[in-house]
Amino acid sequence: MPIFMCRWPNGDFSVVNAASKTDAIYLLDEVGNGEGCPVKVLKRDFMVHFTLADDGEIELELFGQLLDEEIMEFGYPLLSKALRETYEFDDHNHSEEANQARENVRQAVLKERERVTARESKQPRTLIGQRLKKEIDAPTSKIDQIVESVAKEALKKLTRKGKTH
Repeated sequence: MPIFMCRWPNGDFSVVNAASKTDAIYLLDEVGNGEGCPVKVLKRDFMVHFTLADDGEIELELFGQLLDEEIMEFGYPLLSKALRETYEFDDHNHSEEANQARENVRQAVLKERERVTARESKQPRTLIGQRLKKEIDAPTSKIDQIVESVAKEALKKLTRKGKTH
């Protein structure tokens, strides 16, 4: 099953394992409506490492190198370029060049948070679905599925009187 990455407009990203892009967007609804956001299949090896902190929390420690490169290329091209320019400087280097490179990273982060905007998404098939989408901002596929499920249940409860042709 493919692994999808969703780049959120605020600069965050999510990774989800799903059978299809539609299923990925459905699962991403736990975070937000990813319908108009850039979503892609991660093609490189997927490796993440977590640590168990002393307070019992599980924390992300690192991404595998190939995954990290793919995430940066797709989700953060401006930041990726700025970070490459800082590699030659360590944290103890306070030269004008090093400070400027670190400032460029900070500026790239700000630009990345503004660079992505959600595209307009497809509307649900029914008027009820369209109203529901405005209220709960869920993906259209999820709204259509809910409306269809409720309609099927309502139809099952209908009793027909008289002859049917």
